[in-house]
Amino acid sequence: MKIVITIGRQYGSGGRIFAKRLAEEFKIPLYDKDIIEKASEKSGIAKEHFEKADEKRTNSFLFSLASAHYMTGAPMEIDSILTEDSLFMHTADILKELASNSCVILGRCGDEVLKDVATLRIFVCGETEDRIKRIAARFDLSEKAAATLIKKTDKKRAAYHNNYALKEWGLADTYDLCINTSKIDIEDAVVLVKDYINHLESKHSGKA
Repeated sequence: MKIVITIGRQYGSGGRIFAKRLAEEFKIPLYDKDIIEKASEKSGIAKEHFEKADEKRTNSFLFSLASAHYMTGAPMEIDSILTEDSLFMHTADILKELASNSCVILGRCGDEVLKDVATLRIFVCGETEDRIKRIAARFDLSEKAAATLIKKTDKKRAAYHNNYALKEWGLADTYDLCINTSKIDIEDAVVLVKDYINHLESKHSGKA
C-alpha cells in the first residue's frame, strides 16, 4: 500500500518532529525544505525566490489562474512569469512528483494539491501556552517574543494555504485527523496514525 501523508501544522506544535517520526515509523522519506530545493533545480529558478515565497501569502493577479490550474486542471499558459503564483505552481509540480511514491509532505498546501492522492491528511495543533513555551525554549526567546513569532508565522501559513486551497487552513473537517500535541504526546500520536493506516489497509484489502 502506498502511503502519502500530508501534514499542516500550527507553529510551535511540534509538527515537524511528528512528521519526522512518522517518516521513520513507515520508513518513507519526509519532504520539507528540500521541496523548494527540488523546485528550484527543476525550474532553473534561483532557490532564493522560492525561499522568499515559501508558505507566504500572495496577492498577485495570477492567483485565480494558479488555483484553477492546480485544483481543476485548467490550462496555464503564462506560468513562465516569475510571481509567487508561478513559484507555487513549480512547487505543486514537485509535490505531485514526490507523491508518486510513499512519503510524508510537510506544509506547502500539500493537503489540497494532493487531495486526490493522499492516504491521510493531518493537521497538528497545540494549546497556545504550550506552543509559546516550545518556541521560547527552542530559540531562547522571551515568551512575549515567542508569542509574537507564533502569531506572525501562523498568519502567513494560513494566508498562503487559503489563497490556493478550496478549504480553510486548520479547519478540522477539512482533514482526516487533527492531532493536538497538548493532549497527546508525539509518540502516542504516531501509534494512533499507524493504527489508523493499518485499519485503512485492512479495509481496502477486504479483511476488516
